[in-house]
Amino acid sequence: MIKGLRDIKPIVQIPDNSLVILGVSLFVVLIIGVLVYLLLKPKRKRRKKLTPLEIKKEELKNINYEDDKEVAYRFTTHAVEFLNEKNKDEYEKIVKELEPYKYKKEIPKMDEELKEKIKRFINAI
Repeated sequence: MIKGLRDIKPIVQIPDNSLVILGVSLFVVLIIGVLVYLLLKPKRKRRKKLTPLEIKKEELKNINYEDDKEVAYRFTTHAVEFLNEKNKDEYEKIVKELEPYKYKKEIPKMDEELKEKIKRFINAI
């Protein structure tokens, strides 16, 4: 052999951690991105969707007591949904008193005592 040449050395394994470093760095960037999004996003209030019973209850509470026909019709149509054993008799008495205010074109002025009965019934619901 030639004196100036040396033997070929065996292949040496060089440690490569580049995939681990890439994975960790992507995970950290993802976590930071999520945190920044959560901190800067506008806060939204979730509106609770009202059930049909809750809508009728609100309509009962918002009755215009100046319009006697509206009081009679709204009360009889919406309050029936809230009947139970306790208030059924009271409801029927009020509806019977409201009859003259429902089906006529010209109606008399509603008695304040009847309006108070209606208000008490609605508040008791």
